[in-house]
Amino acid sequence: GVELTEGDKGPSADDHMGAADNPQDAGLAKREAATEAMGRDEALDADLDAGDQADEPEGGDVFNTVLPNDDEEPDRQEKVDTPDGRPNAEWIAFRKHVPYKKALEDTEEWGPLFNPSFEEIQLFQGRVRDYKRREAEAVGVVKCRIKVFRKEDETKAGRSKRDPTEDPKFFQVKSEHESMKQALDLGIAHKLANIYETYPPTSVEVRAYCLKAFQVTPGGFDRKEDGQEYWMHYLNASLGTKSLDSEIQRALNPSFFHVFVFKDCTIPGPSQLIIALRDATIGEWRGPFFDTSGTVSKWKTIGETIVDLEDRWFCEKWKEEKYKPREIRDLVNETGTPGVSQGKLSLFVDIVEQSQAESNPPWDIQVLGKTLPMELRVVVWNTKDTAAKDMYTSDVYVVLELLGVGVPKQTDVHKNVKKKAFGFFNYRLKWKCRYPNDKLEYLMRIGIWDEDTFSADESIAEGVLPLKSLFKDCFQRNQGKTSPDEMEEVWLEGEKSEIRVDQEDNKYKCSWFNFVHPNEGYNPRKHCQAKVQLSVTVLPRAKARAKPAGRERRSPAKLPPHGRPPQPADPIFHAEECKEYIIYSCNELLKKCRGWCICLCCILLVAGVIAAVVGIRMALA
Repeated sequence: GVELTEGDKGPSADDHMGAADNPQDAGLAKREAATEAMGRDEALDADLDAGDQADEPEGGDVFNTVLPNDDEEPDRQEKVDTPDGRPNAEWIAFRKHVPYKKALEDTEEWGPLFNPSFEEIQLFQGRVRDYKRREAEAVGVVKCRIKVFRKEDETKAGRSKRDPTEDPKFFQVKSEHESMKQALDLGIAHKLANIYETYPPTSVEVRAYCLKAFQVTPGGFDRKEDGQEYWMHYLNASLGTKSLDSEIQRALNPSFFHVFVFKDCTIPGPSQLIIALRDATIGEWRGPFFDTSGTVSKWKTIGETIVDLEDRWFCEKWKEEKYKPREIRDLVNETGTPGVSQGKLSLFVDIVEQSQAESNPPWDIQVLGKTLPMELRVVVWNTKDTAAKDMYTSDVYVVLELLGVGVPKQTDVHKNVKKKAFGFFNYRLKWKCRYPNDKLEYLMRIGIWDEDTFSADESIAEGVLPLKSLFKDCFQRNQGKTSPDEMEEVWLEGEKSEIRVDQEDNKYKCSWFNFVHPNEGYNPRKHCQAKVQLSVTVLPRAKARAKPAGRERRSPAKLPPHGRPPQPADPIFHAEECKEYIIYSCNELLKKCRGWCICLCCILLVAGVIAAVVGIRMALA
């Protein structure tokens, strides 16, 4: 029931004839029950409040962050901490995780809190040969707590000098004691602590959310394709005897968005989480053939970082953080260039008790590469050839609904639109969703309606606009991009699309669409009941935040006024409006009847001349 027309032109200055309107929102309030109950501004505030509540992720999905109806106003201003100060996909998903530009243990806020619960002593095999490369020579770490206790003086017989009937005791010596004598006088006997009471073993699940690597030094294997060097980078995470790999990314600075999950770990226990960035070779030579089964045959380590899990687990503040801090850690290759960063890795780590892991599943951050949050923007510019429902005119408004997303939305009303006249709107509507989504068909239902004051509104025409290919095109163009500057918006174009410009010089591609009514027939060409000029665009949510647009005709990206002619008004209460309408009507009447008036005047002039001549001759006779 909808067809894209070819080459229809927009309204000209002469097309205003006979189109009077009432652009007030009273008609809109009549049809919106929520707005009628609360008032327009209160309903708008409720939508924004709902959007705030929607920021809370549910079901382990970081993208359940926007309600479908949270699209009535431009995006709320938030502090954007990206390098270029503009929102991107990563920032939208993880903005509640406070970012740090270095490892947490190196920050002033967390460093003192991570004061090691245990002393860490590196183990070496034999003498250290190169002190600068000692990290590469270490074969392990012993974690322990070391304390020194003072044994009281004893007799030659090995008994306590204080009480020869007892064995000598060990006493605690603390920093606040002024002297050893005072410590002994206080006699705080040492009691060997039960380490299992102080640090009870706990079964936990470790989750490492690795976002992306950047500032990576080119290294690894020397490969070229079409004269260009390329890399096959992936991440390897190891904890104790467990080791996991991410997917391979063909990029120097890859975006992984991968979650490493280590189940049934014990703390205290193996706590050195090692995450390494590697360059891989896929497949291997087998006789005369090259096996490309997808397995990694060779790899080289670019750099690695070590996260101490026990420092975090035994820090109460860190455990209480619902959104764990994001940190940027240096990737160092101690066997190659010790102490020199080979790149950086953005990540955050979470640890949950294994008994609670099922009820608190890890967030699926891989959706950043599999689905894309998007925004659909539709501008209703004009209508044309709308069937008359009130004798010779209709009070026209347009209703649009993205099926499965929120509620229907509609424009304001243009009153007294004749069939051959244009209806003027310049009205923007927006929807937020993501692609792909198995629950959505990405269909836009569009209806053109006639508003009636004392009866139900009448349908003029309707149709369904399929938009799945538009969303798919936007997804394919922007998959893997994280910067709004790199992202593209996709427009729905006809064979002869026009370009329109708003008041801020933003350009819009628009086309005309034909709509039918079931009672009149289904052929959009033969049975067209209304034409609507639309601009339809889909863009990634990150780009939409960087390039905001207001609803209706509001800024940012403010649309031009609708340009409707003056409307009839009460001469007592709205004298100026009535005066404008009378002047406009007279001018339009003169434009319409100018030819007839000139002809009539000429006829009257000729008749007057003839009458004068005849009268003069009769007088002379």
